[in-house]
Amino acid sequence: MVHLCRNGEFVNAEEELYDANIVHVEANGTEFKGFDAVLSKEKHFLKKLEGKPVIRVSEPIVAGDFFTLGMHMEFSHSELGAKILDEIVVYQVSNGKIVYLKCYF
Repeated sequence: MVHLCRNGEFVNAEEELYDANIVHVEANGTEFKGFDAVLSKEKHFLKKLEGKPVIRVSEPIVAGDFFTLGMHMEFSHSELGAKILDEIVVYQVSNGKIVYLKCYF
């Protein structure tokens, strides 16, 4: 996950690591359920990026079936404008796949 995200390969990370029944909760509370909904959201966001974003991803902190990453992204987006995004993402893993993630600002 860290390697793929650091290289901006978010779609590949999702395709390789997310469970079919993934639940993704954004920091604002918006929830996406199921692999297709999560992947569609990601592709829509990435399609609207203008130029290459600056991406920094921390090393993971792991505890049992959970891990967390700090993510920093600076980008320009055709719908959102110029943004700096700093968030902590908590992931839950089951049977080798990510089944749940929640973002926090």
